[in-house]
Amino acid sequence: MLNNRLISMQCLSRRAGGPRSVVKAAEACCGINSQDFLESLSSFWARVDRFTDLDFLAEFRPKGGLARAWTVRSTMHTFPAKDYYVHVFGSGKKRILSRYESWAKRLGMPPRAVRTGSLYQPLLDQMKGKQVTSSYVKQYMEERVASLGLKSRMKLGRGWSSQATYGPTWMPWGLIEMSLLGLLVSSGRKGSEGLWMRTSDWLNSGRKVPEMEDCITGLLRRYIQQYGPVSRSDIAYWNNGLYADELDGSLDALRKDLAEHHFEGEKEPFYSFEDGLDHPEPPHVIVLPEFDSLMMGYRDRSRFLSQDKLGHVSRPQGIISRTILVDGFVAATWGKKREGRKTLVSVLPFRDLGSRERRSIEEEFDEYGLFLKTPITVEFRGKAARARR
Repeated sequence: MLNNRLISMQCLSRRAGGPRSVVKAAEACCGINSQDFLESLSSFWARVDRFTDLDFLAEFRPKGGLARAWTVRSTMHTFPAKDYYVHVFGSGKKRILSRYESWAKRLGMPPRAVRTGSLYQPLLDQMKGKQVTSSYVKQYMEERVASLGLKSRMKLGRGWSSQATYGPTWMPWGLIEMSLLGLLVSSGRKGSEGLWMRTSDWLNSGRKVPEMEDCITGLLRRYIQQYGPVSRSDIAYWNNGLYADELDGSLDALRKDLAEHHFEGEKEPFYSFEDGLDHPEPPHVIVLPEFDSLMMGYRDRSRFLSQDKLGHVSRPQGIISRTILVDGFVAATWGKKREGRKTLVSVLPFRDLGSRERRSIEEEFDEYGLFLKTPITVEFRGKAARARR
């Protein structure tokens, strides 16, 4: 039942359709994880009926239905623009920004108030009404920092070399800090470069900025609604920027509306909003890209992933693998590479796959190939790749 509800609430049992379907999918996931801009489109493909890039681009534009910025876990998410402040200011702003203050001090940068007035605001004034590239932001920041007589690089030490080495400029941290402050949004890509735009130019004007406590409570409400039942540990993992008192205060504010569940073998309670709906069985096969929001949503993934296979999905350096769900449970990971005009997909099963399961996986990748506009050849690898007869 938990598995059925989760898959259904994530628009993976019935794909979103009709007007603004991509906005519905982003809302269902409490933001589509967007570590890689192009890869994140595959998460929309898995959740939107007959999805094309044009469906996304129709909403991902100034004054449109989608926004993209750093939010929970200090990662990029694409989420409904109407909920912009809830996502950005509800993602642990105090704790995350305190880290940036420490890094700025190590890099020889002035306090945030000075950075905002002397570095960020002049850049925003230049950007008014237009998109700029990451290179533009980098060049501007380096020139501006130099003109203010500030350090632009952090001395790391000599190490094995006879000369001192220097760390990165403030540019990447400044870019993220501006997003977390609600000043800047990602607006897509131009070739290999990211594009950026002022938040005030991207959103519809006249938006009232809510209190941060209300944003945290609002974001937790959306998360519990879509991912519940969830434990406090799940919530803390998903939104790891929150201080303990911020998380507990928001839970207390929601408690009168929450249903509390106690599952056998679990030490802590789980929370959900009762929806009273019957959720359908999941599709036979679901193909998900790397860093998909489903995989990023829980500390405990046992409702769709065997504990002994966790290391195959959550890999070192925070990498979350591409996955294949069979009847609602992760049955394989997969990778892809281009070979001329074709794409080769390598499937690494966790168990022996029957011939019907293999055919279903191949058929799903045929559909995926239509979305990518490239023929896909599927190769099953490893000891568990053989089909049962």
